[in-house]
Amino acid sequence: MNPWHLGLIGLGVLNVLLLATHWWGVGNPGERMQEPGLRAEWVKLEKPWVQDQANEASVAPAQAPQPKIDLKAGQAQLEEAIESASNGVFNNQPLGPECRLWGPFLQSDYVRIEEALRGWPGQVSRMERQVPVGYVVYLPKSVVDAGQSMGQLAGKGITDSFYMNTPGPMQGTISLGLFRDRQRASQHQAELRAKGVLGVEIRERLGPTRVFFELRGSPAQMVELQQIYALNPKAELGACPQAQ
Repeated sequence: MNPWHLGLIGLGVLNVLLLATHWWGVGNPGERMQEPGLRAEWVKLEKPWVQDQANEASVAPAQAPQPKIDLKAGQAQLEEAIESASNGVFNNQPLGPECRLWGPFLQSDYVRIEEALRGWPGQVSRMERQVPVGYVVYLPKSVVDAGQSMGQLAGKGITDSFYMNTPGPMQGTISLGLFRDRQRASQHQAELRAKGVLGVEIRERLGPTRVFFELRGSPAQMVELQQIYALNPKAELGACPQAQ
């Protein structure tokens, strides 16, 4: 090999060394990494999660601020709705059967009324009880035993009185008057108290046993009952007492 060929070979090796030094950097590799050509050629590290978050942030619309929940107001509205629903249910319930009381009848009279009610479709209940025929104003036995006497009453100007010795619930009492209605009996009781007579009471005077019919049914059945009563106008047909 002649010297000319050796020179060409040496020159080629020198160019290769210079090119390597230019690409890989003999001085500071970090500075070489910042060059545009090197960044384009460098192997990239893919980070798909970062890309996905960026896409979501660019696509998702802005969310409006959520209103605060008022628990007290919500509870009040719930209770009001429940109460309104309950009232609606109860208001829509059908009315219960109406009630009428027919009487009183003597033992000898009630059979005819019972026969007249035989075809009536409502509920029929027969009952017996004593009814007041008047009221007695009196001094109880306890007051009489405590020392209240007929003489003391006479000294106060009360002469319409007598001692009750007939066996029964009134035995040992002093009667101060008999009256047909409660209002008149109450008025006499007040007059005696004004005269200084203390402990005066009023008691019903019960008569013989009477028969009553308790009748329950719908409004239409009550109209039919009124027609039956028009054909048998005995005693009284009226609303049942509240206790019934």
